[in-house]
Amino acid sequence: MNVDLTTIKNSIQKGDLQTSILHLIEFANKNSSRFANEVILQSASLQQIYTDERKGVTSSEDLRREKRRIVHALLDIIDIIEQEQQVKGVTASSNISSDLGEVTMIKILFLGANPSDTTRLRLDEESRAIDQSLRQVEFRDNIDIKQHWAVRATDLQGYLLRHRPDILHFSGHGSSSHEILLEDNSGKSIPISVRVLSKLFSTLKDNIRCVVLNACYSEQQAKAIAEHIDCVIGMSEAIGDAAAISFATAFYQGLGYGRDIQTAFDLGCIQIDLENLDEQNTPRLLALNRNPKEIILVHHT
Repeated sequence: MNVDLTTIKNSIQKGDLQTSILHLIEFANKNSSRFANEVILQSASLQQIYTDERKGVTSSEDLRREKRRIVHALLDIIDIIEQEQQVKGVTASSNISSDLGEVTMIKILFLGANPSDTTRLRLDEESRAIDQSLRQVEFRDNIDIKQHWAVRATDLQGYLLRHRPDILHFSGHGSSSHEILLEDNSGKSIPISVRVLSKLFSTLKDNIRCVVLNACYSEQQAKAIAEHIDCVIGMSEAIGDAAAISFATAFYQGLGYGRDIQTAFDLGCIQIDLENLDEQNTPRLLALNRNPKEIILVHHT
């Protein structure tokens, strides 16, 4: 059975690891054999997890963290295979021709963090909703979305350098003291201050056009980042899972139909209102140096 990488990735994100691993091994053997052994090692780790789970020799938290590590490793392997295929011309090039001319290509980097000592969030549901929304838009073939989960403070710079996204989307926790929470090496929360975020985006500002902080109390972080990035979205207070998902889905749907950032933002807020969630005023769009009505990220040229 021939299964493409997108299908395998979706299966991994839904938690069907055993089937996903079998398909990924098959794909790697046919297309990029040097990764097959790595996938087999991850499969062995997964089987050991299930064995330990049956024997009850480890805690449920340790089991959950190890499964999350395997998911992360498998998605990284898929990302590398996709990048190699792009270099070889197997996948679409960065500019795709159409009857109306050339169409720009944009990259979205979705980073999720839900440390073990914080309230559980529906990050997988948000990611799935965004992905499903983008599959239906006009420019769906011109939007490349990469996802990384359980993001650690040690991961952040590497992901930005590796993927060079046009849009960075962070989904997770923000604190009332104006920090976002990533994970440390043990899966616990580690706060990232406004000062550090400002310095990071000042340094890596060459390709990023928009940052979305879909996290509570992230407006102050957004203001600091907006000094260096064209458009930044943050949350003025706590925001519920349902409202966060509704906003993100409608926002990316607007962008995927070729609308400007201001319009896409407005559509996100309206969607919250349409669902009677009463949090439509929580998202805030900061654009200190550019008019967001003039920024269209994907369009015919």
